[in-house]
Amino acid sequence: MNETVNPILQAIEQRASLPFSLVNDDLFIGILLACFLAITILLADSSSYLPQLVHDYSIGHAKSSSDEVHTSRSFYMRMLLFAQAFVSYAMTVVVYAQASGFAMERADAVKYLLWGMAGVVAWLLIRLLLFAVVNGVLFHRLQTQAWTQVFADVFLFGGLFFFVLNVLGIFIPLSAQIILVVAICLLAVMEIGLAFKAFHIFFVKKYGGLQLFVYLCALEWIPLLVAGRFLIQYCTTI
Repeated sequence: MNETVNPILQAIEQRASLPFSLVNDDLFIGILLACFLAITILLADSSSYLPQLVHDYSIGHAKSSSDEVHTSRSFYMRMLLFAQAFVSYAMTVVVYAQASGFAMERADAVKYLLWGMAGVVAWLLIRLLLFAVVNGVLFHRLQTQAWTQVFADVFLFGGLFFFVLNVLGIFIPLSAQIILVVAICLLAVMEIGLAFKAFHIFFVKKYGGLQLFVYLCALEWIPLLVAGRFLIQYCTTI
């Protein structure tokens, strides 16, 4: 008597026998779906939160009222977008590690995800600490508030583009060199955006260009170089 094989169980067994890949892993695909759901909620929000965020960035938060969180809904929208950006930055480390051949097992991919999250947290803490010290000493309180808001906006915008990079890197997939180049270009565009807004917020007087260069060296490029050096050393030691 022939026993009928459940096609669902057979498909699960066949999938389990496949080598590890991000595109076949439920955890990482679930993370991408969660990020996509967060972006969809923001796009469908009746308060048009994302267009308002773009508008606030374009005017540089010149008005003090734009620096406040007006409603609890906008606060939740910002926290949702922050969580999406935070996860997207960390996921890029996993996608690059997979493309480079470092994350060939699920445990390795999870390890890179955790290290990516730790790197993002360290990068944010270093920059915010330096911002608090330097901006609090050299500049006016309203200028410091406007700059903090601009930095948060750039961080959130970057998370959207890094999410797209992660989707392309997983489903196409992209080579490690392309992922690295695109990631560096995105970070460079973010830094250029910050430099542009910093010039208009802080350095509108004579010798503003020289002050801006010194300011960027102290608060923008050094933390980025330290974080990059940390990730490179970790990847080479695994």
